[in-house]
Amino acid sequence: MTTPPSTTVLKAFDLLTLFSERPLLGAGEAARLLGTPRASTHRLLVTLREAGVLEVNDDGQYRLGLLLFELGSYAPLRRRLHDECTQPLERLSAEVALPAFLAAREGTELLCLEKIYHPRTDVPIRVGQRAPLHATAAGKVLLAYSRRSAIERYLSEPLTRFTPHTIVDPRKLNQELERIRDQGLATEREESYVGIASIATGVWNHTGKIVAAISIAAATPAGQPAAEGSRTAVDVGGWRDPPQAWLEPRRAF
Repeated sequence: MTTPPSTTVLKAFDLLTLFSERPLLGAGEAARLLGTPRASTHRLLVTLREAGVLEVNDDGQYRLGLLLFELGSYAPLRRRLHDECTQPLERLSAEVALPAFLAAREGTELLCLEKIYHPRTDVPIRVGQRAPLHATAAGKVLLAYSRRSAIERYLSEPLTRFTPHTIVDPRKLNQELERIRDQGLATEREESYVGIASIATGVWNHTGKIVAAISIAAATPAGQPAAEGSRTAVDVGGWRDPPQAWLEPRRAF
């Protein structure tokens, strides 16, 4: 007989997920967002605080504790990717003078694992943040190299439009994924955020499977329309041929 999951543990993770969008939460607001009684929500917050998962400030509002960060650093794939890719990402960012990212697929979303900051461009994405697969260059790389059944499931669902330039036609997205598999690179221009363009490629493991993606992002020129076929982040970054550092994180491990 299959053991049923603990509803309390599931509720605790639902509660923790709220902090991905809100750095601080009070018991009342958490209860409202979850649609649960305030008393039981407050009890759950107190329990998570006692466990070290949450912290509480002087105003009685809760925030994520460092224990979660510590535990997350032990996740095997994330730790291996961090160890293998951080220095190449730093070299890549320095060479193109743009921020660089490492991301992995988490279900139907992109999860940002690492971010190398650069003062030239501030991209509104942080480590731990999720983003759509179909509207980001890194996400499109990860989707393009997924199993065919996973791609078909993704294309069968409505594609959310984030900007006027997001690809929401399944046939066009499928064609884009085919092009990515042919070229090994993905680009997007203002498909997730207006004013931002990016380019990405995959990170392969020793079996030849893509386990993550690396990307760089740049601000698009003000006032220039993001029409189909217009310049990508490659041109915005000031170079047309991928720099040597771009290829380094792609090695198998």
